[in-house]
Amino acid sequence: MEEFNDKKPYEISFVSADEEGAKRMGESLKRAGGEIIFESPLLRIPLAYPIEKREEAFFGYFHFNILPSEMAGLEKQLRVQPIVLRFLIITPPLMKSKEKHQYPARRKPSVAPTIEKKQPSHLSNEALEKQLKEILQ
Repeated sequence: MEEFNDKKPYEISFVSADEEGAKRMGESLKRAGGEIIFESPLLRIPLAYPIEKREEAFFGYFHFNILPSEMAGLEKQLRVQPIVLRFLIITPPLMKSKEKHQYPARRKPSVAPTIEKKQPSHLSNEALEKQLKEILQ
C-alpha cells in the first residue's frame, strides 16, 4: 500500500536577474525538503519585454522530488526573493520506459486476385443491333 507522504516529481523553470539566482533556487528547493535530480546549465537570454527594467536575464530549470504538502511553502520562499524574476512549477508528463515494446511483425497485405477485364471489341452499328435483337427475343 502506498503512503500519502511519497515525494512526487516536479520541474521548475525560472528567470533570474543574475547567475546567483540558480544557486538561491537550489538552496530554496533543499530548504523546502526537495531532492534535486537534475540542474540545467544557465542560459543568458534576451527578454521579450522588460522585467523590472531588465532587457536580459538568466534562464534555468531543475527537476526535483518533493512532498506535495511542501509546495505552498516553496512557492512563498520563491516569491519573496527579488533575484528570481519569474518561475513556473509543473508536474512533468509521464516518462516512457526505455525498453521498447515488441510488436508482432506485420504481415504484408494480401493482394486480391486481379480479374482480367475483357476489353470490348469494337462492333459496328449493324452488329450491335443484331446482338440487341437476339437478347430481346
